[in-house]
Amino acid sequence: MSFIFALLAMVLAPTTYTLPQSLHWISDAGHGVPVGAYHVMLRGKDSDACGQVYRRKFADGFTYPWHVNGVYGIYTVIQGTLVIGFDKNHNKAAEKVLPTGAVMQGLTSEPHYGRAIGETIFDVYVPCKK
Repeated sequence: MSFIFALLAMVLAPTTYTLPQSLHWISDAGHGVPVGAYHVMLRGKDSDACGQVYRRKFADGFTYPWHVNGVYGIYTVIQGTLVIGFDKNHNKAAEKVLPTGAVMQGLTSEPHYGRAIGETIFDVYVPCKK
């Protein structure tokens, strides 16, 4: 019975629209992250197990420090160029360059850094496991 109510809630949920000018960017600075990275939650909450959609923004030239995400994500670059590096010493031969329109899936357990060429904006969708 609760499945039916959940299904009805999804079907009857109103359509939402998010315009760029209505976004309220939150700085990621602190805890080892320098100034220049921002995010906004488009869907869900940080505490949700899955299903969230984040929009991320890196300032031109920004480098996000070496880290592991720990969750599977689908990344879509909507502005600028996102560079993902897989060498702790930032060897350019170990980088993947993702221009506007590129889609990347994964980054669950691979250590990496990210950097921006131009102001770079990308969406991250964290799907639920089936």
